[in-house]
Amino acid sequence: MKLHQKCISTDFRRRNQTLCYRVVLAETPHSPDSPDASEISGNEILLRWKLPKIDGNSPIICYNVQYKESDAVDWIDVASNIDHEFYLVRNLKPNTSYQFRLASRNKIGWSEKGIPTMAIKTLDEGAPKIQLSRAMRHLQDIVESGQEVVLEESKPHLDYRVEKSPIHWSHEQPTDKYNYISEISRGRFSVVVKGIDKSSDEVIVAKLMEYRPDTEVQVDAEFEALRSLRHERITSLIEAYKPSNNTVAVLIQEKLQGVDVLTYLSSRHEYTEQTVANIITQILDGLQYLHWRGYCHLDLQPDNVVMASVRSVEVKLVDFGAAQKVSKIGTVVKSLGHPEYTAPEVLSEESAYPQTDIWSVGVLTYVLLSGVSPFRGANSDETRQNTNFVRFRFEHLFKELTQEATRFIMLVFKRHPHKRPTAEECHEHRWLLPTEFMIKRRDRAVFLGNRLKDFCEEYHAEKQKEMTKYESLTSAVRSMGPNVTRSNSIQEEILAVF
Repeated sequence: MKLHQKCISTDFRRRNQTLCYRVVLAETPHSPDSPDASEISGNEILLRWKLPKIDGNSPIICYNVQYKESDAVDWIDVASNIDHEFYLVRNLKPNTSYQFRLASRNKIGWSEKGIPTMAIKTLDEGAPKIQLSRAMRHLQDIVESGQEVVLEESKPHLDYRVEKSPIHWSHEQPTDKYNYISEISRGRFSVVVKGIDKSSDEVIVAKLMEYRPDTEVQVDAEFEALRSLRHERITSLIEAYKPSNNTVAVLIQEKLQGVDVLTYLSSRHEYTEQTVANIITQILDGLQYLHWRGYCHLDLQPDNVVMASVRSVEVKLVDFGAAQKVSKIGTVVKSLGHPEYTAPEVLSEESAYPQTDIWSVGVLTYVLLSGVSPFRGANSDETRQNTNFVRFRFEHLFKELTQEATRFIMLVFKRHPHKRPTAEECHEHRWLLPTEFMIKRRDRAVFLGNRLKDFCEEYHAEKQKEMTKYESLTSAVRSMGPNVTRSNSIQEEILAVF
C-alpha cells in the first residue's frame, strides 16, 4: 500500500508539457478498536468509537455494529449504514450483560470485525433514558430510517465545463430560487448563510457581500477568481447574483461541513503529524491548480481552510476575497490578508510570486504543529518586523515533531520568494513523502488536541471583532425571515464525532 508520484514529459506541437499525477493503492480499512460505552440506561447503551488507525488510503464510508448477550454465541446486526462514530443501541434487556463489536467500510470494502468489548451491563429497569443532542438525534434518526449511505461514485462530480464557459452574474433575485435557513458566519465585508435550492432541496451556502463603490472592486475580483475555477480542493461557485437596484451581491457556493481546520484539530482528543501532513498536502494540491491558473490566494489562514467533512480529513480552500492574478515574473498586489499569515514581500509592497502563498502554508504548518503564531509580536509593527526579518522560535514546536517537519518549515520560511519551493517542489519534500517509512514516522508523533484550544479560541475571538457591521447586510439577513438564526450544528456535530 504505497502512494506514488510520476512525471511524464511529452513533446506536443513542439511544446514540452509535464503531467504530474499520484496513484493511490487502496485496500480495505483496518478494524476499528472496541467501542466505548459512554452512557448506559436500563435498555439503552450509547457507543462511541474512533476512526480506524489505517483507513486503507480511502475515506471511511460507514460502520457496522453487532451485539450479543455475553453468554450467547451468535452476533446480531444492529445497523450497517452508520456514517458517524457513535450509535445508541436501543431495546436491550435491563440488568443484562452485552458485548459489542464494529466493522468499518471504505470504497474498497468491509474490514474484518473488530475486537469485542468486555461485558457491558445495562442498568435496572426504570433508569433514566439517554439524552442525545439535537445533531446526534438527527444522525441517529437517519440511520434508523434505513437510509443508504451514498458511495463516492454516486455523488455528483465536478463540472469542469466552467473552465471554458465561466459563470456570469445573474440580475435576478436569489431568493426566487433559494430559501435561506441560518447564518453560519460573518467576515469583514460579508455574511455567510446556509440555504436550500427550492427545486432540488440541495443544501448550499450563500455569501452575501456589500456591493458599494468602496467594495465593488474586491467583490468583482472574488467573483472573477471563482467563476472559472474547478478543483476538488477549491470550493465550487454554483451561481452569482447581483440584483439591479440592490447593494448586496450573492455568491452561491457548494455546502461544505463548514468547520475550519483549526477548530477541527482542536476539537479532537488527539491528532498526529500524519494528519497535519495530509492537510498540508491537500492545501498544496489546491494551490498547485490555482497557481497554474495564474492566481494566488494571498489569504491562507485557518478560517479559509475548511473541512469538507468532520469524519475524514478532506479540506478545501475558501474565501477568495484577496485572490489576485500573479505572474511568475512578479506582480505587485494589495495586502488584504491577515498580517500574521502574509508574506514579507506583500507587507513591504514588493512583487508577489506564486511562492508568496507558500509562506502562508509555512505559517499554517507552524501553527498546527505548535499552537503558536510564529511571527506574532506585541503589536502590529513588531509582527511586521518579525516577518520581514524571519524571526521565529523553534522551541514553540511540539517536542514530538519529526526532524523532517522542522526542516520543511525552515525551507519555506525564506525572506526572498525565489528561494522558497513552489507547490510542486513542496510535494517532493521528504516530510510530505507518502512512503511507508515516513507515514509510520509521522503517525508516531501524536499531539493532544487541547494544545491548540487556547490558540483556537484566541484566533476566533479576534475574528469575531472583525465581523461586518454593514447595515445593508444585517438587513438582508433579517429579511430572510424570523426563522433565520445563528447555526450551531457544526459545533454539535464535532462534539458528536469526537
